[in-house]
Amino acid sequence: MQPRQIMLLDNQSGKSARNLNIRPVSIIMTCLGMIAVGLLIGTQLQPTNSVKSIVPQHVQLQRQYDQLRDRIAESNALNELKDRQLESLKQESLTQQGHNTELSNRLRMLESILEARKANGVQLLNAEAQWVGKKALRYDLTLVKGGSYPRRISGSISLVVQSPKAETVLIKLGKQEPRLPFRIETHTFLRGLAEWEYDWHPDKILAILFDRKGKEISQTEILIDGVPK
Repeated sequence: MQPRQIMLLDNQSGKSARNLNIRPVSIIMTCLGMIAVGLLIGTQLQPTNSVKSIVPQHVQLQRQYDQLRDRIAESNALNELKDRQLESLKQESLTQQGHNTELSNRLRMLESILEARKANGVQLLNAEAQWVGKKALRYDLTLVKGGSYPRRISGSISLVVQSPKAETVLIKLGKQEPRLPFRIETHTFLRGLAEWEYDWHPDKILAILFDRKGKEISQTEILIDGVPK
C-alpha cells in the first residue's frame, strides 16, 4: 500500500507547518499490537488452570470426606447394635442356663424322692447347711416318707453340733426349740435360718430324727458350707 501524506497548515498564515507521511501498514500494526497487549493483560488477570482445578477438587474431597464420615458413623452404630444384641443374647443364655440348672436340680430331687418312696420309714434327703455371716446358720432339709402305711407320719428334728470342748450343743430352730416338728404324707421341706450365739463355728452338724413319741429314728451328718464372716 502507498504511504499517505498529511499536511498541517498554520492557522494564521495559512502556510504549511509540517508534513507527515503515514503508512497504512503502520496504523494496522499499531492496532494489532494494542489488541495483543490487551489480550495478554486479560490472560494474566484471569485465574490459571491450576487455580480453576482446585475448586472442583476441593468440593470432591469434601464430598468424599462426608461420605466416609457417614459410613463410619453408620458402621459404629451397627457395631453398637450388634454388641447390645450380643450382650442380650448372653444374658438370655445365662438366664436359660440358670433356668435349666434349676430344672435339673428339681428333677434330680424328684427322682431321689420317688426312689426314697419305695422304702419304708422316714428318710432325710438333700440336707444342706450354710453359714450366713457369723450369727446365723441356714438349713435346708427334705424329709420323705416311704411306703403306703401309715398314711401320715409326724415327729420332730433336732440339729446338734459339737463344741470345741466336745460338748453337745443344740441349735435353736425358732420358736419350736430345740426341736422342729414335722408331719408328712409323702414328703416335706424344712428350711429356715437359725441364730448362732457362740464365738466358735463348727464345720458340720448332726440332724437327728424323732418319731411322735420322741424316739430317735435316724441321724444324718451335714457339712456346713461357707465361711463365717
